[in-house]
Amino acid sequence: MQADRDDRFSKEEHGRHSTQTLVTAVAVLILAGGAYLLMPRDKDSGDESPPTTESATTLQVMPEAPKPTPDDAILAAPDIPVVVETEQEDTEDAGLEEAIVQEVVVAPPTPEEIDQQLRDAVREVGLSPEDTLGSAYNAAYLLDRGVSSIDQLARGLVPTRTTNIAKPPGKFKTTQEGAEYWVSRESYERYDNLVASITALPAETLATLFHQQRSLLQDAYAALGYPSDAMDNTLIAALDNILSAPTREQPPALVSKGAMWAYADPELEGASDLHKQLLRTGPQNTEALQTWARQLKSALLNP
Repeated sequence: MQADRDDRFSKEEHGRHSTQTLVTAVAVLILAGGAYLLMPRDKDSGDESPPTTESATTLQVMPEAPKPTPDDAILAAPDIPVVVETEQEDTEDAGLEEAIVQEVVVAPPTPEEIDQQLRDAVREVGLSPEDTLGSAYNAAYLLDRGVSSIDQLARGLVPTRTTNIAKPPGKFKTTQEGAEYWVSRESYERYDNLVASITALPAETLATLFHQQRSLLQDAYAALGYPSDAMDNTLIAALDNILSAPTREQPPALVSKGAMWAYADPELEGASDLHKQLLRTGPQNTEALQTWARQLKSALLNP
């Protein structure tokens, strides 16, 4: 199966589908959330009925557009338990039987204020993203980009438009033997620093951050049109997609597709965009990300 143009390697390394975008999104999916990149859905393929003629006095009501529903695989993912924080009762007010509450109308926070809230929360739990992740972490619309990234990762997609980070250094390289080509091991090394920065983020701390900002993430997920309570399932499904990625100890063989490269193995070429991108980081980097994703999943499900 031949992949779309954006899924293939570029011989001139123009940054199409940069793997750096993928692994950065893995970190952003916990540090933030999102609201704008809805993936298009296929139209129903049922037979169309011929148009009917109605009288001028008949009131025509436009049907309500159906709300998008997460895929069954996403909804089947485990629920993340809700952590309830108990508040201590103020002893000075314990004897009061009634309280007069003055209603105050507060304007909703701006996207800039939400971004700052998230960054403050990151610092409060002791996280300090390294320079490798800084450009994505400091870019505007952190909440929007983060939740959109989670949604796409859960669907096996690569969120190319939701990060703000430069492509990895150097150029994509191949190894040739006769008429056959393979991915060069040197290409894997381009992603070592980025993967190391992501896997250095402590899973327990990230899980704590998720629980603290859960309502904010759910609101952003609902803004996509999905049920807010499916946000946690989507996050677990995204981690499961990383965990199920294939690895190959030997560099995969390639075939030329004009100005692009594709995997020679039909099974690899037919894999999801996410899995093909993880293959391009190399087996050691993929396994490191999978170990990190496994720890994060456990921390989320066992608060």
